[in-house]
Order: sequence, then structure tokens, then C-alpha cells
Amino acid sequence: MASPKFDSPAAEYFRKNYLWPEEKVLWAGQPARARVLMFNAWFCVVGCFLCVFLFLIWRSIPDYGDIRLPEALLGFGSLWLALTPLRYLWRGSRTAYFVTDQRAVILEKGLRVRETVFHPADITEYKLIRRSGDRGDIQLRVSKNRASNPYQEDKQRWVPGNLGTMVTVSSTGSFLSYNDGFWGADHISEAAVALNDIRLSAERDQKFRQKT
Repeated sequence: MASPKFDSPAAEYFRKNYLWPEEKVLWAGQPARARVLMFNAWFCVVGCFLCVFLFLIWRSIPDYGDIRLPEALLGFGSLWLALTPLRYLWRGSRTAYFVTDQRAVILEKGLRVRETVFHPADITEYKLIRRSGDRGDIQLRVSKNRASNPYQEDKQRWVPGNLGTMVTVSSTGSFLSYNDGFWGADHISEAAVALNDIRLSAERDQKFRQKT
């Protein structure tokens, strides 16, 4: 299966330091810029509103005086929220996705290395969203069967059926993390085929071990 070629610090790090000697890469990709810009976009809306609100307060007070620590923290937090698209754009440029014959990996190579690994037993089901040009999303953290994962247990507890009353207003759906799946990746059909291959291979191996 052919994998798309791309340049990424995370991809280079994965091949040099993270890929096992006997492991074969079935698919590789990275998030699309437009897709990561929209991830948790409501943070930006809130941040911009707070920045404008604080600026109007500052303009309305003639003798404002020195800026105190709580005010500085509020201003910094508002600016941090307003810059959310740029922060995710930087993260996306340093993120790579891999599906090998043994696991699925989301790897970020920023100021520090962040890795999220999905073994075949974890990929009990996933959500595939196709877009034009064979680009799309694969949400990997959707299965209620992943009881061994505390993160998944917490999501199911607070978001019943994934669409309960506690729904995050986000362009990516309810209560999603950046490392919950592949976002806006090219050749998404190949990624789905690779995920099915390793899941079915693991199921066959498990049945064989049970028989023996």
C-alpha cells in the first residue's frame, strides 16, 4: 500500500527513533492546515470577545494606573484563547499520523514529543468522515468497548451516547481531543483499509491462540 510523501519533523523522528525494526508502515499522513485551524475554533471566538471587552474597559478608565497580576493573567489568558488557530496550526505542522502492521500512532514533535498509540485491540471501531479529494477524518476514540481506557470511560460517563446534554461547541464534534484521531488527512481511504487490516489480523491471531 503506497503512503503519501510529506516532510514533517514528527515523521522524521518516527522513522529514526520510533519505528520498530520488524514494523512496516502501511499508511502515513498529516493533518490539513485548514482542518487544524478550525479545531476548537470557539476558543478563538471567546478569546477575541474577551480581548475587545478588556480593551474597552481600559479605554473607558482615564487613570488606569499600573497593571496588577490578576489583570495581567486575564489579559494573557484572553490572548492565549484568541491565538488558538495559530497554536493548532503550529501543532499540525509538527504532527504526523502512521498506521503500521502493528499499531496506529499519532506523533507530535514540538517542544517535546507527544505520542498517542492505538494497538489493534483498542481499534474496536472508529468514525470515518470522507471529504472531497479522498481527504477526511478518522476519529479513533469512539468505542464504548474500550473499558480499559480511563480516558474513554470518562468520556462515556460525562457525554452519554456522545450526544448528551454536555456537548462541547466545537467544529470537530462533542468532547474531542486533538489526539483523538486523524484530522483532514489525505488518502483517508487507505488509512481506513490499513486500520481494518491490523484489526482483523489481531482478531485472527487471537482466535488462533484460543484454539491452540
